[in-house]
Amino acid sequence: MAAIPASFTSGDLVTWTQEAAPEGATAITAYLRTNAASGATIAASGPVNGVWTFTLPAATSVQLTPGEWRLQEIATVGGNPVTVNNASFTVTRSLAYTGNPTAVDLRTQAEKDLADVENAIRGLTTGAQEYWIGSGGNGRKVRRADLAELIKWRDRLKAQVAAEKRAEEIANGLGDGRRLYVRFTSVL
Repeated sequence: MAAIPASFTSGDLVTWTQEAAPEGATAITAYLRTNAASGATIAASGPVNGVWTFTLPAATSVQLTPGEWRLQEIATVGGNPVTVNNASFTVTRSLAYTGNPTAVDLRTQAEKDLADVENAIRGLTTGAQEYWIGSGGNGRKVRRADLAELIKWRDRLKAQVAAEKRAEEIANGLGDGRRLYVRFTSVL
């Protein structure tokens, strides 16, 4: 069975197959969902020699928000739904230039929050009496009296960012998340 890829880029054409459909299945539908209010529904074609094929068109995958997603494949057997597969996958942001000169911010939410908190600390320690963290209607005003709390928040965010980076290194096969530096010198 070729399952949905564990990771693909928004805007890719994605194809996978399902061979484990129950006998008598007349249709299989894949439901793709995330915590955000978005998703997709894909009907499989087939079966051909017992294999059902799912195709997620590029025009649909480009609408999937980057992040963690869940998939549920449901077969219809005798008019009843039967779950065939549950899986999770990651949609990554496309870096293709589309003619729009806006910047792409690839930082995690923890990295963005850490930058905001560090800017607030810097602002308050250089004389500002209050500072806004965040933008739009979702911001938060901090005052000089909040400085100790901001430092604690910064330390927690630094630890979270470091843990995310270690997890990414492990996921990318770059070791166990810890760095070891070695210096070689010649002895002649």
